[in-house]
Amino acid sequence: MSTSNLIGCDECDTISKKTPLQKGEKALCPCCGGELYQQTKSLKKLLALVCTAFIVFIIANCYPIVSVELQGNHSETSLIGAVIAMFQIDRFFVGTLIFITTFIMPLINILLLFYILYPVSLRKKRPKFLVQAMRLLSSFRIWAMIEVFLIGVLVTLVKLVGMVVVIPGIALWAFAVLSILMIMITSVKLQSIWDEIDRCLI
Repeated sequence: MSTSNLIGCDECDTISKKTPLQKGEKALCPCCGGELYQQTKSLKKLLALVCTAFIVFIIANCYPIVSVELQGNHSETSLIGAVIAMFQIDRFFVGTLIFITTFIMPLINILLLFYILYPVSLRKKRPKFLVQAMRLLSSFRIWAMIEVFLIGVLVTLVKLVGMVVVIPGIALWAFAVLSILMIMITSVKLQSIWDEIDRCLI
């Protein structure tokens, strides 16, 4: 049996044989029930999601997340502004954590996926550093936590509503959209991307 027809479960390491799937189907581990692989979106559709996520990411980081009014005083901040504010009040660890998980890691994930998907889907060409890019993507994708940041912001806003006038900014809606896009992108397993790359380059 060719090893290319085998796949290991990420949860329990059970080795299973690959079988063809219909659109929308998923293969589950016979031992633990974890997802092995799925009939993934075409690489062009995944690339379109990545490009959309990049545009929304830029919007989310260029506009204010929220505006606050209290007794005639108006204040607003962006993600980078919030990070700088954390540094100014000596919360270096919190500021660094926010910056890495909500700016650096999502951006790296988006750029790595674009680097992988663009030449394969549009030029039918294998990227020069495909293996290295996939390894980095495997290591970094779990550290992108935009949805966690968004939940934290929403919880804070709910607590502030009774004390100040809170006006959601463009970036808040952009982060909400970005969270959905990132969930859709990261729901595609890397093994499925590998399989689709192999199919496209045959």
